[in-house]
Amino acid sequence: MPSKPTDPSRRQFLRKVAATAAAPYVITSSALGAGDRPAASQRITMGMIGTGMRGSHVLAGFLADPRTQCLAACDVDSQRRARAKQTIDAKHGNTDCTEYGDFRELIRRTDVDVVAIATPDHWHVPIAVRACKQGKDVYCEKPLSLTIRGARAAVTAARRYERVFQVGTQNRSNPAAVFGCNLFREGGLGGYRYIEVGTWGISRPCNFPAEPVPPHVDWEMFLGPAPWRPFHPVLQRGKGWIPYRDYSGGGTTDVGAHLFDLAQLALGTEHTGPVEVTPLDPAKHNGRCVAFRYADGRMLYRRTPGNDVKFVGTRGSIHMVTCAWVDVRYDPKELALEAAAGDRTLSYSSNNHAANFLDSVGSRKKPAADVELGCRAATICHIGNIAQWLGRPLRWNPEKEEFVGDEQANHWLDRARREPWDV
Repeated sequence: MPSKPTDPSRRQFLRKVAATAAAPYVITSSALGAGDRPAASQRITMGMIGTGMRGSHVLAGFLADPRTQCLAACDVDSQRRARAKQTIDAKHGNTDCTEYGDFRELIRRTDVDVVAIATPDHWHVPIAVRACKQGKDVYCEKPLSLTIRGARAAVTAARRYERVFQVGTQNRSNPAAVFGCNLFREGGLGGYRYIEVGTWGISRPCNFPAEPVPPHVDWEMFLGPAPWRPFHPVLQRGKGWIPYRDYSGGGTTDVGAHLFDLAQLALGTEHTGPVEVTPLDPAKHNGRCVAFRYADGRMLYRRTPGNDVKFVGTRGSIHMVTCAWVDVRYDPKELALEAAAGDRTLSYSSNNHAANFLDSVGSRKKPAADVELGCRAATICHIGNIAQWLGRPLRWNPEKEEFVGDEQANHWLDRARREPWDV
C-alpha cells in the first residue's frame, strides 16, 4: 500500500519554514491577509491545466475565491497559457505564475496543493490519476472520462491516495436543481412516469485533412493518449474536438454529463445504474434515441437534439433547461408545489462549485460532485453511446461495470492509449 501523501496544511507549513530559513524575513500586508484575503499560510495553492475556452471559466471561478493562490498555468498552446498567466498575475498583483507546456512538470511541484483540469476529455483521467499519485487534490471538468474503465480508474486513484476529487458537474451546487431532483425522488410529483434527457448527437470518427501545425501548438501533446492523426485547427479550437470519438463522447457526454447526473440524483441511483440499454429510432419515438431500464422497471430516455432534462410524475413535471447551470421550470398541475417545498430540505447547501471544492480540501470531506458520482454519470452516457454505435440492445451489470455476455460491447469499455499515457 503506498504511503499516505503529506497533509496539505502540514506540507505548506514545512514549505514555509524552509523558505524562511533561506530568505530575508519580510512580511507584507498581503501575506498577513489584508482585507478579506486569508494570510498566505491559509491559502490553497493551485495549478490550472487546460486554459482554453472552458479552462478560462474554471480559472475565473477559482480566482474569485480569496482562498486561492494560483501558481501555475499549463496548456499545449503557448498563446493560451500566456493569456492565463496574464490573468493570474493581474489578479494576484505579481508575476509569480509559471507557465508549463507539460502538466507533469506542474504536478511535480511540492508547493501546489490542488490542480484544476479543463483539457479535452481524452486527457482527463491520465492527468487526474497522475495528480492523485503526486498528492494533489483534483477538480476535473466533466465528463470525467473518455471511457468507462477510465472513470473507474479515477475513482480508484482518488480513494487509494485519499484525495478530494470534485467533478465539474456544477448543478450539484445548484440549490434549485438539487431541490427539484430531491422533490421528484421523494414522490413530490406523485408516482414515477419517466425521466427524459435531451442532448445533441454521439461522437463519430474524424477525417479532417492534414494542415501545418502552428508554431505555438504542441500537437503531439494535444493528442497524448489518443491515436495519432495530423493537425487540423478545428480540433484545437474552442470545443471543436467534442464531436470526434478519439477525444470525446460527443453531445452525449458533454451536456449529458450534467443532465444524466441530475437524473441519477432524482432516481436515487447515484451508486449504481441501469440494467438494459436499447437504441431507438428517433423518427418512431418522438426524438428518443436510447432507452435505459433500471432493475425496478423505471425508464430513463435520451432524446436528440436537446439540452435539458425533464422529470415526469403522475401529478406534474419538472423541466430543467441548459447544462452547466440549469434553469428549473415547474409544472405542478394538481400539486401545490410551494406548500410541498416547505416540508423538504436540500441534502446539502452548496451553491458555489469551486468554493465547495475548496471547503472540502480544508475539511477532507467529500465534495458535492465527488468522483464516484461523476463516474456513474459518465458511465450512463458511455453505455448509451456504445448501444448506438453497435445498433442493438445491451444488458448491463452496474456492479461489475460490464456488459453481460457481450464481448464486442465490452471491447468499448476502454481504449488503447499511446505510451506513456496508460492509467
